Amino acid sequence: MRSLLNKLKGTCLHPQWLSDRYHTQSRRLLANILSGRVIDIGSGDSNHSSYIASGVDLLRFDYPDTHCRYNSPPHVFADAAQLPLADSSADAVLLLEVLEHVEQFEQVLAEIQRILKADGELYLSAPFIYPAHDVPYDFHRFTRHGLVKDLARHGLNVVTIKQHGNSFVVALQMLNLSLLEQVKKTMDCSSVMGLLLAIFCYPLCITINLLALLLLGLNNSNAAVFGHFVVARPVRPQCESN
Repeated sequence: MRSLLNKLKGTCLHPQWLSDRYHTQSRRLLANILSGRVIDIGSGDSNHSSYIASGVDLLRFDYPDTHCRYNSPPHVFADAAQLPLADSSADAVLLLEVLEHVEQFEQVLAEIQRILKADGELYLSAPFIYPAHDVPYDFHRFTRHGLVKDLARHGLNVVTIKQHGNSFVVALQMLNLSLLEQVKKTMDCSSVMGLLLAIFCYPLCITINLLALLLLGLNNSNAAVFGHFVVARPVRPQCESN
């Protein structure tokens, strides 16, 4: 079942399509990275090179204890709170759906500010409403205002912020994920019963996705959102007056 869902990922035939489509749309902003060294922290199985201009030096970093869950090895195994990089050595940093998995995330933001060049950029996404995942390494959820303040506290100024979803779409996605979770639990106990439940639930998930198509264009300025995508830059020090 998992292999089938992986093949359907990114299409409206996948139960997680509603939340995934926002991440795909936001990642298109990575096309603004045209050159230099890019550090992808907590890369997992992701490879964002398809979004970034060719010729960019993309280095994938991940933590040994958590990366054992993935298939694609990173270029560097490292702790994001102690990156083996020199000050002002990165033109851009990617931190996509990672911050919630870092227990001491303040240290990670401080490290990113340290390694970014003065004109560098941080591309960050973090969840607000989403079930626990990659447990037990899931520690935080972030509001729009909390992200802005957390970044500012570490010398990073938000220049772009995009909300993912609206209240109706989030509610429909949570329903899909609840159905998927119940199928998984049932299948763990009985593959036959799990398969029967999947046969019943899967058409319902597709129907929910199709219903959501009518709601995607609603105003995103709602309290209930999947999360946010942020572009931030180091704060430039003010020139001292004579």
